[in-house]
Amino acid sequence: MGPVSPVFAGRAAELAALRAAHDRARAGEAAAVLVAAEAGGGKSRLVEEFSRDVRAVTGGCLDLGAASLPYAPFTAILRRLGRDAVTALMPAAALPELARLMPALSAAAPPPDDGTGQMRLFEHVLTLAERLGAREPVVLVVEDAHWADASTRDLLSFLLRNPPRPGVLLVVTFRPEDPATRAPFAELARLPHVTRLDLPPLTAAEVADQMRGILGAADHAAVRDVHARCGGNPLFVETLVAHPGEALPGTLRDLLLARVDRLPEPTRAALRAASAAGDRVGHALLAAVTGRTDAELSEALRPAVEHGLLTAGGDGYAFRHALIRDAVHDALLPGERTGLHRRYAETIERAPALSDAPFGALAVHWEGCGDPAKALAAAWRAAGERQAATAYAEQLTLLERVLALWDDVPGAAELTGRTRLRVLEAAAEAASAAGDPRRGLPLVRQALDGTDPARSPVEAARLLALRGMLRGFQGHDGELDDLREAARLAAASPPDRVKRLAHLASRLLVHGAMDEGGRLGREALELAAALDPAPRTGGLEFIVAAAAARDGDGDTGPLERLLSRGLGAGERVRVLNTLAHARLNTGRAAEALALTGEGLAVAEDAGLAHSTGLAPAVNQVEALYRLGRWDEAAELLARRLDRHHGPAVRLQMMIWRIALLAARGTGPEPDPEALAVPLGAGPPQTVLPLAQMIVEWRLAEEDRPAARTTADAVLRHPRLAVQPCYLWPLLETIARAGGTDPSEIAALAARTPAATPVAAAHKAAVTALTGGPAGWDAVIRTWERLDLPYPLAQALFDAACADLARGDRASAAERLDRAAGIAARLGAAPLARRISERARRAGLSGPAGGPLTARESEVVRLLARGRSNREIAEELVISPKTASVHVSNILAKLGVASRGEAAAAARDRGLA
Repeated sequence: MGPVSPVFAGRAAELAALRAAHDRARAGEAAAVLVAAEAGGGKSRLVEEFSRDVRAVTGGCLDLGAASLPYAPFTAILRRLGRDAVTALMPAAALPELARLMPALSAAAPPPDDGTGQMRLFEHVLTLAERLGAREPVVLVVEDAHWADASTRDLLSFLLRNPPRPGVLLVVTFRPEDPATRAPFAELARLPHVTRLDLPPLTAAEVADQMRGILGAADHAAVRDVHARCGGNPLFVETLVAHPGEALPGTLRDLLLARVDRLPEPTRAALRAASAAGDRVGHALLAAVTGRTDAELSEALRPAVEHGLLTAGGDGYAFRHALIRDAVHDALLPGERTGLHRRYAETIERAPALSDAPFGALAVHWEGCGDPAKALAAAWRAAGERQAATAYAEQLTLLERVLALWDDVPGAAELTGRTRLRVLEAAAEAASAAGDPRRGLPLVRQALDGTDPARSPVEAARLLALRGMLRGFQGHDGELDDLREAARLAAASPPDRVKRLAHLASRLLVHGAMDEGGRLGREALELAAALDPAPRTGGLEFIVAAAAARDGDGDTGPLERLLSRGLGAGERVRVLNTLAHARLNTGRAAEALALTGEGLAVAEDAGLAHSTGLAPAVNQVEALYRLGRWDEAAELLARRLDRHHGPAVRLQMMIWRIALLAARGTGPEPDPEALAVPLGAGPPQTVLPLAQMIVEWRLAEEDRPAARTTADAVLRHPRLAVQPCYLWPLLETIARAGGTDPSEIAALAARTPAATPVAAAHKAAVTALTGGPAGWDAVIRTWERLDLPYPLAQALFDAACADLARGDRASAAERLDRAAGIAARLGAAPLARRISERARRAGLSGPAGGPLTARESEVVRLLARGRSNREIAEELVISPKTASVHVSNILAKLGVASRGEAAAAARDRGLA
């Protein structure tokens, strides 16, 4: 009998948790499980036991470095499903993208990567998982995620944050002690639908069960000794009991090698050869390397499989545990190791089809046998493979390997067909595609140091544009300087000048420089029209149209005309979203909501919901917030904020989460990363709304010093006034916070254009709040006409305060009453408290002047539904006596004598 126990010892609670998660997935809920344990801790055995009774498809991550395929577990899952099953489930347009993982799916080339190629691939994998689960519940298992390459980790994170449903359970195993996975999996485990199972060591009783399964019996002394020595690690138990009655070596490595040493020499030789390939090796490749026939290799490896050292599956073999492979490989003599790597390299070079990733494998094996020239050439070609698979992080790693070998290879330029400068540029481009400026900026800096702009202006322009892009990832102010210089240097080459101008113009719009962006966009269009062949100009036409719209302050006609043309899905979504943005800034939130809905529908239909569809999702949240539909906005944020997307979109989502917290007084605390954003630099479209909402939140928390500190920081922004649509609401909020010199705010307001009714309303409010004429009636009429309830309630409150200051108590009472009703309907608890406190201080009471508190607003809504005091208490989790006190206060404030009259009055005033 081999040392693998037929008895599944322990783990009853963990097995039950997996089955419960599977039940949730079958019921249509989102569900995922992370299984964590140390090496040999029983992760795979637990998942294997769970998978016996469910439909499971498994893929594993391999510790092969450059020799492994990117997205290896997902490639394995697709292969296990089979080409026919995948093509039956997925639309034809998706197959060229999925062929990056499984080339047999389509002979057609995937569309060119416009920067969204990786996200499109992720969306197709998500769609495939959902369609699999819709037919029949399925468990997707990813083993050994601690070895996942960066692209695989990104895809895993995407699937965990966007859980496929119904009927899909994602199970991921990993080692928690690995530094690369500890933090990301700790974060993912906090998602509400994710269960994390940390497998504890086996107890002595469970070790006894495992030993009896292996040996048939286990006496108490042996159990106690094994449990003490193995620490409850299942693999260690199996290793220890493989030597019954013998003196046992002391280290785990020695224990594992002792198991190998008991095998026949042909088996040991085959294991040694297999160890040089990594954790897994194909049968045909291993046969070629060892020089054995298929039958001879099978016969040699059978004892290793029977003794639990190897597992056979598919077309090859895998070490049952990485610790076994490490022990065998580490025991190789230097000459043996070098010789095996050379044989692998020569074999794969003769027959590349024997390896899943031939060039990556060649890079590893040629370097392993000390041939840097061949290792460099293979790493260069492997980098091209990774780029085609949109595995940019792995492409970058391979290009860094090429650069590290460069000085040791005299003919490196001939082997790659590139100069070292061009390889540096390619590596920096990969870093940009991977969103990794930390690694990319030093690379592009080296390339720029070796480039003379006077002799090679086009190359220098390209590198400066690349550095500008990488700086943009970091919010670096030098981004636009680099892009302007790049456009200047490209002047002698019209095709390059068009590219550089288009890039610069698009970034200028992000930074609010509409005039310059529009002018450069038109210049690029004119240059492009003179080129033969003429390039596609849809992107430039969009830039010019967006600049003309000026955030809604200008002419949206060009954008509207673009919609009438035959746009691609991505272009159409961008136009719809930019129109929605313009509508929001002119106060037409309902129209904006409709446009974002249309944009999201287009993105969903095109499979772009998680890439192109992110921007309209942000504007949809804003539209719901503006319309006072806060529950819907919060629900959309809860679904979207924790999804897989870049930091820029995530920060936009955080802005509206802080806005809801400030307005409602309850909700998740602001993310530390949002509060850490420097407010004196960066795109105004992000920094100014963020500062506004932080100030509003601080005011809601009654922390005026912190609110004023934030205000002072953002007022130092060098481009404060380039986009008035963001400045005006910020100025009103800062004026309301007080502390900042009113004359400074008034002066800034005086020189800022107010081209829309929304801007004019904000300007009037700022003027009144900083000591100027109180034009509150016009402000109130604007918000009434636009049907924007929250700014209306704020304006009513501010106007009531102004009324009280000049002694008009009747007008103040009426406005406070209206404001209180709106605040109650919205659930704007901080504003409701301010209204109530101001009314109390003014001595206003009765039906015209007694605003309800936030709790009284909750009670009156239940009262209007006919709830008794006890029912109100149960729903609000308060005592019946407290509910009775609230009801009495409500009757007094509304000036009524009965609960029925109170309910009618509440409905009449819009309080219920």
